[in-house]
Amino acid sequence: MDNDDSIFISGIHNWCDRWCERCSFTARCRVFEKEGERDLKDPEDFWNDLSQNFKETLEMLRLMAEGNGFDIDNIVEENKNDTSMSPEDELLDEHALSVITNKYLFEGKEWLDSSKVKDYLAELSQQVNLGLMDLSEAQIQGAKIEEGLEVIQWYLFFIHVKSKRVLNDISDDFWEEYPESEKSYNGSAKIAMISIERSMQAWSILLDALRSEQDSILSLLVLLEKSRNLLADLVPNYAQFIRPGFDE
Repeated sequence: MDNDDSIFISGIHNWCDRWCERCSFTARCRVFEKEGERDLKDPEDFWNDLSQNFKETLEMLRLMAEGNGFDIDNIVEENKNDTSMSPEDELLDEHALSVITNKYLFEGKEWLDSSKVKDYLAELSQQVNLGLMDLSEAQIQGAKIEEGLEVIQWYLFFIHVKSKRVLNDISDDFWEEYPESEKSYNGSAKIAMISIERSMQAWSILLDALRSEQDSILSLLVLLEKSRNLLADLVPNYAQFIRPGFDE
């Protein structure tokens, strides 16, 4: 690797998701250079494939929610009354954003720890053995599920941690003198938002495959959509933050 310090982007590691295997900037990251190279798997192609259908994911979520008798917009609105930050509030865990991201963390982990995916993959194998599905089709479907799970598992804890970081920074008036493009809570909110949206896209892959689990996956998607709306309401200028390298 080139040892010329000029190739490295200062501070880029402060505003990433720590997923080096899916990052296009490892060659310009000092932290990655110190940790050593890892097995990189075409990060640009991976994220482009995942992100191209986010609008469709949101529309699908709304249609399915309505089909199950509830309105996501009303659910999100009910939680917005809890987004105010007061100086005397030392328990950031009580904030709606923290509560909902924490709920997603535990319910998501419970789902992932269950045998649901294992049972689905066993069912694919059985269909192949019975001649009801081609092996290549089953392999493609299995690979999609594994990729979706990889994304969900990576961001499961990250979303709550970054949301707590937003709440902590926004309660401190230290950042008020800085422009929106440099405020720490905008940066944390931006990477939290990216993590939420990528997780929603990944869950939609599982939703499409595991038909018997639609209700439980839909509930997790609703929690992520609540988190996304609460975060945008709390930190409306997050998109203005410039992450070194990523947004330049």
